[in-house]
Amino acid sequence: MSKSSVTGFPYLIQGNNIVVVIDNKPHTISKTHITYEKVREAIKANDWDLVKELINPVEVVVNYAQGNVSIVDGQFFWRGAPFNNALTTRMISMLKDGFPITPMVLFMENLMKNPSKRSVNELYSFLEKSNLPITPDGHFLAYKKVRANYKDCHSGTFDNSVGKVCEMERNMVDDDKDRTCSSGLHFCSQEYLKNFGGAHTMILKINPRDVVSIPSDYNDTKGRTCRYEVIGELEVDPDDAFTKPVQTTAVGSVEPLVTPKSAHPLSMTANAIRKRAQRAAKKAAATTTTTLNQTKWPLPKKN
Repeated sequence: MSKSSVTGFPYLIQGNNIVVVIDNKPHTISKTHITYEKVREAIKANDWDLVKELINPVEVVVNYAQGNVSIVDGQFFWRGAPFNNALTTRMISMLKDGFPITPMVLFMENLMKNPSKRSVNELYSFLEKSNLPITPDGHFLAYKKVRANYKDCHSGTFDNSVGKVCEMERNMVDDDKDRTCSSGLHFCSQEYLKNFGGAHTMILKINPRDVVSIPSDYNDTKGRTCRYEVIGELEVDPDDAFTKPVQTTAVGSVEPLVTPKSAHPLSMTANAIRKRAQRAAKKAAATTTTTLNQTKWPLPKKN
């Protein structure tokens, strides 16, 4: 049982509501409220400090966002104005389920510096659809195919070696999502990799502030930005990407990842384990002697 600095508050559980009186002010928490279950469990545990903290979820979120973000009765507010999109819906859901939302709040703070309304509304949905992770400092990771000399495949002028930062003037990046092949620094999801050739697959760290457009072709699996950092090279199957070395690099200064493939910690998700087992079975059946260190990313088949 948790120790509390207060002995308790008057409360009543009646039907689908919990009424708690704090500082002579009654607070009614309905069963549909985002913190109902947590308040109920805190009362059962006599954790009255937690009850006081949870009773008004606005205070919890404001502590993360320096006052920019608040949630009142399930309604999301950005700097006092109602705001609703896929990102805010996910943040409310995560808060309700007890997950920390600090990375999401930082992501939103970065995103709201983006001057494009379309990017603000569309970027998070793209990340969810593409299974691209958000870093603890509110950026996100994505992929990019490059040439054998690590220059970009289009112009051959941008060095995409690990540790490099590529950038261009924002107003030189095409913001029309319906112009699918146009100017800008490109990034993509795992799904898009099979549609584009290249000798190396790089992992990028991108500030949502810098994203300009999500082109509508290839089922919205690629994007254009004006700046990104190259933080790693994908030397394993995409299902095993974003492992510990990449995640560590993503939150600190950009450092080259020169770890050999065999030294990368593998992803332990069920899907990744299943696919590794399938690949191992295929290799055994074919009696191949090719090792993981010799494996190269296959170029997509041309129609």
